[in-house]
Amino acid sequence: MVYQIVWRGLEGGGARLLPPLLSEQSWGVHSHQAFLLFCLAVGPGDVSLQWYSNGRRLETPVTEYRHALGGDAVLVSSWVREEPLSKDAQYQCSAVSEAGNDTSKIDLRLSSRDEADTVSEELNQWRAALNEHERQFYNWKKIWEGCDGQGVL
Repeated sequence: MVYQIVWRGLEGGGARLLPPLLSEQSWGVHSHQAFLLFCLAVGPGDVSLQWYSNGRRLETPVTEYRHALGGDAVLVSSWVREEPLSKDAQYQCSAVSEAGNDTSKIDLRLSSRDEADTVSEELNQWRAALNEHERQFYNWKKIWEGCDGQGVL
């Protein structure tokens, strides 16, 4: 499973620290699945992201990418791939800078088999709806391409 963290755009001038957005929420994971966590933050050039699991700094290799945004602002994206969980865990992504520090947290809990089946059923329903939408769009496109350019058959 992939958990994507959303970034809010930098508004106004100058660099300021925007917190990493892990959305203070819970996600269900399966005990046999590895997972990815993504974290993004905007701040001054010295901003760095630090990862913690259950209050301890991660020893897992962390990948980080930095992109200059202009002025002294930088976007830092970081991701970590973790092995399957054996118990519930809380992950933290902390943005650290001379401008200040901010932390976001996410609780990961092991999903029961019933929850996993419900999620799979819901995903299958969405997949079917999207496939039907794609089929209808394709039919509409074929009809439109058969028009004389005026929208008339």
